Amino acid sequence: MSGDAKNGAVIAAKIGAKAHEAAYPVAFSGIMGLFKPASDTMPARDLAVLFLAPWGIDELCTRKFFRITAETLADVGIASLRLDYPGTANALDAPDAIIDIASWTDAALAGADALRNLSGATNVVLLGFGLGAAIALKASDHVENLAGLALLAPVVSGRRYLRELSVWSAVVDEGVGVAPHMRDTAPGTIAGLSMPEGIVTTLSTLTPDALADSRVEHVFFAARPDNTSDRQLRDHLADGATTMRDFVFRGYDKLVSNPLGQEIPADFLEALPDWLKGLAPYQTAINPPVPPSGPAVVTAGDVRETALRFGPGERLVGTLTEPATGGSEATVVLLTTGYDHQGGWARSGVDLARQLAAKGVASFRFDSAGVGDSPPVPGRREEVLYDETQVDDMPAVREFLDGIGRRGPALLFGRCSGAYVAFRAAAADERWAGCIVVNPYAFRWLKPPSAEVVNSAPRALADYSQKALKLDTIRRLFSGDIDMSAAARNIGQRVTQRLSKRLAPLLGPLLATERLERAVHADFRALSQRPGRTCLVYSVDDPGLDNLYVHFGNQVEGLAAYPNVSLHILPDTDHNVTPRVSRQQLFDIVEQAATSLSRER
Repeated sequence: MSGDAKNGAVIAAKIGAKAHEAAYPVAFSGIMGLFKPASDTMPARDLAVLFLAPWGIDELCTRKFFRITAETLADVGIASLRLDYPGTANALDAPDAIIDIASWTDAALAGADALRNLSGATNVVLLGFGLGAAIALKASDHVENLAGLALLAPVVSGRRYLRELSVWSAVVDEGVGVAPHMRDTAPGTIAGLSMPEGIVTTLSTLTPDALADSRVEHVFFAARPDNTSDRQLRDHLADGATTMRDFVFRGYDKLVSNPLGQEIPADFLEALPDWLKGLAPYQTAINPPVPPSGPAVVTAGDVRETALRFGPGERLVGTLTEPATGGSEATVVLLTTGYDHQGGWARSGVDLARQLAAKGVASFRFDSAGVGDSPPVPGRREEVLYDETQVDDMPAVREFLDGIGRRGPALLFGRCSGAYVAFRAAAADERWAGCIVVNPYAFRWLKPPSAEVVNSAPRALADYSQKALKLDTIRRLFSGDIDMSAAARNIGQRVTQRLSKRLAPLLGPLLATERLERAVHADFRALSQRPGRTCLVYSVDDPGLDNLYVHFGNQVEGLAAYPNVSLHILPDTDHNVTPRVSRQQLFDIVEQAATSLSRER
């Protein structure tokens, strides 16, 4: 193993091994952010870093990466601030807000000022990723005491970026299973995320010449391997820079291709702090202000949002969304999957929360430990998909709601692994009024699943039979594109489930599958005693339907034993519920369940 590989392995092993506090939610200029102070084990430095995010699925993929980077910087005495631009992630915008490149640049400038006030540091470094790197370059001439720029895989041309985004959007839609006729092809749209129209129309202001005109003395440039645009911008900036630290961003593709099973570039976590330590302001220690206490509150229109830390040691980050005035006693708790941050896939968590608030229903969304902005718990496994430890965290959510006076009935809502947590937590704790679960692969496991299982859930048997004789399937089989061993294993699992169902009357609890069956029905009986409904929502042909049929019959006739359980099948959508029309159908189901619970009180 080379020296670089050994160093990378050591750093990778440290990710998640050290206990970190969650960052402090802050509000400034109507913008929400997360402030990470320097660690109290290190002298704070006269240098702080402002993170400027990329757009779209890149933002979803880099959320955890930014959090880990901020924690790494805190450990060497460098404070930082992460923010959401208007119209993105968790940002709350006024109904008449103008969102364009200028407004994102203004947000960066406001963030730089806020960071200086929060950290006590005079000098600021702008760290931008993708489109965020272009925003960093545009803002750089207007930032007081700018110590340097860290540019990661920068967007160089706005027009070219839109074209590339269109191609990548088609690839993502194909990958997650969005039917061609359901795809959104509007400019700037990707993975169900719609770029604000004002950003689309002003991207033309991002040109290679304009960005290359920035004059910054110290630059950390993370270029993608063999990317001509990166190299050209790097060479232009080098002409005006006193120092240029080059970093080959070899881990770029594995970081942004898919938030599920992504790899954090460990070598970057060594290179960036090393560069920052070489900047002159780092040599000066400061006495930082006391970190902000209490939640951060922003109000826009009829919606009020409160970002806060909660749970044991305040290690979890969440957002309470409420009507600005009035509202019901009911609350909907929105759970993340093991890889989406609280904003949700296609920003669905944010959109659902605000639709509920418009109907007078409060909601609370948060990042589970190790997901998004919430640090992991040392000792837990890194992959938290379908992990029982997520269920263990749910009492802290109920206690938080009770502590702020929201003691009324609450429904748990989740998709995929978040649906599993919602179902398991609601069944186990009578304080939850019910749950709405979307595309759960399972309600319980015979044994804790491996990462391989949860990353590639078996298809339904019907799916295999429908595809077996298709010409494209035969072509892929002969070309080696189909993993025959995995397919055989998945089919075997499905057949075993059905065979065990037939043998259950004879062997009863001697069969592990029968013990699982009885436990699942016990959960449904427990939920049938609750005041709220249990809503099962599936995308048509979702792999999780096969498990539903195993437990309740091919016509789900077994659900009739539980009158407060409803089943909804969403047509023409994928597992992630990406198309906007499908998401709205889902939101309406949640709204109906929440408002019905409110009326019954």
